[in-house]
Amino acid sequence: MPGIGYGSIGLKPHILAGLQKITDDYYPGMFLPSSLIIMMNETKRGFYKVESHENRLDLSGKYGSVTVRSDVKEWLEKNYELLKDDYKERYKVENFTQFISYFLTNTFESKRDSQKNVIQLNESEFTWLHSEYKKRRKEYAQKYDIRTFERFADVYIKQLLEKVQEAKKILSS
Repeated sequence: MPGIGYGSIGLKPHILAGLQKITDDYYPGMFLPSSLIIMMNETKRGFYKVESHENRLDLSGKYGSVTVRSDVKEWLEKNYELLKDDYKERYKVENFTQFISYFLTNTFESKRDSQKNVIQLNESEFTWLHSEYKKRRKEYAQKYDIRTFERFADVYIKQLLEKVQEAKKILSS
C-alpha cells in the first residue's frame, strides 16, 4: 500500500517493458517511477509535446502495478480528463488504465521524436576541446573573463555553432 503522497497505476506487461526500455535508453540506471517524474517535468517545461501516434497496443496479460508520486498520478489524471474523448475515438480507450497505456506510449514516442535532432557525445570525444582550452585559456580569460573549462566549453561551442549557422546561410543562398 503506497504511503501518503504516492499512488499506484496499473500497466500491462507491454507498457511496462516500453517504460523500462525508454528508461534504459534515456535515463540509465534510473528507477522506473523516477523516469516518469522526469518525463512529466520535461513535457511540463515544453521540451516536447505529447503527440498522438499510430499505436496499436497489446493490452493482453495481467496488470502490473507501479507506485508513482502523487503529482505524476495527478498529471496522468489531468491528461485523462483533457484527452479522454480524443483517445476514446482514436484508440478505443474505455477507461483510465487503458488511457495511461496509450498516453505513456505516446509520451515515449514523443520523447524519441524530440531526440532525433540531438547529438549524443561521450566525454572522451571532447579531448579536442580540452586541448583547445589549454591553447586558449589565457586569451579567453582576458577577452571573456572565463576561468573554468565548463564556461569555456559553453562559449567556444556556441561560437562554433554560430559559425556553422552562418556557413549554412551563405551556402544556401
